[in-house]
Amino acid sequence: MHCDFDKVNNIILAYPRSFKNDFNKVSTVIEELICKIPKEINIQLILSSDKDLDFIHQRIDTDRKIETIIIKDWDEIWLRDCLGFINGNKLVKPIYFPMYCDYRYRWNYFKKINVLSKEVITTLMGNAIIDIPLIWDGGNLVSNGEYGLLTSKVIEDNPTFNRYYIERIIEDYLEVKPMIIPRQKDDVIGHVDGYASFINKKTLAISKYPNMRFIQEDNVYLEEFVSQAQNRGLKTIRVFDRPVDQSIRCNCKKKKRSGCYSVSKGIYINNLILNDTVILPQYSLPTKRETIFYNQANKEIYEQAGYKVESVNCDLLSQFGGSLHCLSFVY
Repeated sequence: MHCDFDKVNNIILAYPRSFKNDFNKVSTVIEELICKIPKEINIQLILSSDKDLDFIHQRIDTDRKIETIIIKDWDEIWLRDCLGFINGNKLVKPIYFPMYCDYRYRWNYFKKINVLSKEVITTLMGNAIIDIPLIWDGGNLVSNGEYGLLTSKVIEDNPTFNRYYIERIIEDYLEVKPMIIPRQKDDVIGHVDGYASFINKKTLAISKYPNMRFIQEDNVYLEEFVSQAQNRGLKTIRVFDRPVDQSIRCNCKKKKRSGCYSVSKGIYINNLILNDTVILPQYSLPTKRETIFYNQANKEIYEQAGYKVESVNCDLLSQFGGSLHCLSFVY
């Protein structure tokens, strides 16, 4: 199957300026990202209004060609999660139904995105679509073409299937060996791309957190993560992440909670690899010293791995619980 470090020619993004939800607030992040994408990559945008393409060209002052599809009712930015996985010339499409705390109130929304996402795939990519009978977000998989690394959230989301059956489905449809690790108990989202990414076939980058009280259990979890990867013969490198202790308000109607999952501010592992370039998220961390250290240290890590490094400020984007890898779909 397609891996993050494979050669790519195209990137699909959603431009949310006319979306009828709060995602329209991150339009400036998309504009900055477009400016950092290497010139050889074809940009494909999902718009909800035909006026938005002209607006982009006014905002970013670029003459590069941008291919578009206009879908009036589209209002999703997390393309990694909702489009699926590429395996050869096929697009393997799971059921997009993120089972977070508010999922019962959003059934019609997910039903709509599942239908419209197939229109995106057919129009922009032209791949044959193969439905895989699993509820599964695309952010919960990173692969080197041999192993498919994901968390046990996929087991929780498909309670009518046992673990063995889920692993066999994944292996049959994607031709990788599933490596399912337990979901960290406080991680509601359960996406592996918040902890790890393959930078080449043999090397897995894994988050490294500072020694702080509120992430002590996360540090134990990440060390076990490293052990499991190394036991399978993978080389590991550590990316400096500094998750900020802030919660995101949601619509789950649980009155005793002010927020049910964490912002993604400080998660640098959720980056975007485009051939020989890595586009890293940047964040404004609680202190100026931290901000300078994390932004610079991670830039040097990827440069040492042989990549050119660009960056995009993701402070706004992080308030929605994702970052650049979640935002993009490449092929």
